[in-house]
Amino acid sequence: MVIALSAYEKRSLARFLLIYLGSIYAFICLLAWMFYTIEIKNLHENYALKMRATASNIAHKIVTAHMMEDDTLQKCLAGKPAEQCFGLEKEYQLGLFGENNTPLHVSFSEPVDFTKTFYFANDSFYARDESSQEHLGIHTIVLKYAHISSAINALRWHVLLYLSLSLAFATVLGYVLAKQFLKPIQEEIHHLDTFIKDSTHELNTPITAILMSIGTLKNVDEKKLKRIELSAKRIATLYGNLSYMLLHDKQNEDKSDVDVKKLIAQRLEYFADLMASKQIDLSLKLEEKSLHVNEESLIKLIDNLLSNAIKYNRLGGTIEVSLNAEKLSVKDNGIGIASSKLGDITKRYKRANSDKGGFGIGLDIANSICKTNDFRLEISSIEGEGSTFSVFF
Repeated sequence: MVIALSAYEKRSLARFLLIYLGSIYAFICLLAWMFYTIEIKNLHENYALKMRATASNIAHKIVTAHMMEDDTLQKCLAGKPAEQCFGLEKEYQLGLFGENNTPLHVSFSEPVDFTKTFYFANDSFYARDESSQEHLGIHTIVLKYAHISSAINALRWHVLLYLSLSLAFATVLGYVLAKQFLKPIQEEIHHLDTFIKDSTHELNTPITAILMSIGTLKNVDEKKLKRIELSAKRIATLYGNLSYMLLHDKQNEDKSDVDVKKLIAQRLEYFADLMASKQIDLSLKLEEKSLHVNEESLIKLIDNLLSNAIKYNRLGGTIEVSLNAEKLSVKDNGIGIASSKLGDITKRYKRANSDKGGFGIGLDIANSICKTNDFRLEISSIEGEGSTFSVFF
């Protein structure tokens, strides 16, 4: 069964992959750097051994020619490049120096560092040998191996290739492991969501019946009737939030021009009895404002801001609702929100105060609606003094 990832699951998966892949990438890159460093060192050592052996062989030939009084080598050096006289590979260049490093037969023009027996410079390795012991007047042999960068570049490409393959394998493995880890959780969430959706759907009929029947009741104490009506409205509000969260298709919602001032007035009338039960004083500063939005979403946004202001207000408190061209603001002088909780208050299932009940989905829905419509929700609060929720259009 393929289950689409929710936004929360995607964030969890992204965090897991970030930590896992970040650490794996760092480890693999460290190994690649260590391997490259070791291989470069081995490259230097291998060329050093090879070139020293070659230089020693050249010195042996010089000594042998001098001891055997064979002038063949000297005649060759007089007419041909030194490399040909000693049968060197084409990558080699040879320099023969006399006493006080006087050039005798040198095939390269750059200066030589006579203080080092082996070194790297000018994209070349240089090996110095003095075992000729001034036979044939040759005091120092300098062997040069050019174009080392080609070997180094080949090594780099091999390291990069293996590094890329390792990173790709780690990425695929991390994703597969994360999906396998999330699979049982996804299945449980799927079953839970299905149960909640079915339960929410079944609640609609009895809630509607209760609200419709309240007006037909006779010979019932007015206070009891109000309590029944308020309780039914609370259940209806909760049902509306659950239904919107689970069943509303935000991607394909119909939009129209909505009179925001008129809609706020209607929703305030809906919450009038609830505000009266807490003796809340209402202050309105409403200007004309029209928005091209989904009306059901805007109703949920307004309802959650008003419900929140009522629920967390004090007995005999105040609510100020203001609307202008730029924003809608709902301000209360209730219990307020601790500064440590402000950053998480719009996250699903997060509540500022557990004593007041609720499921912590109202502000999550409000924030989701704002994001869907490119609004900006700002919350300011002082604990013990009240909160202000502002929606900037």
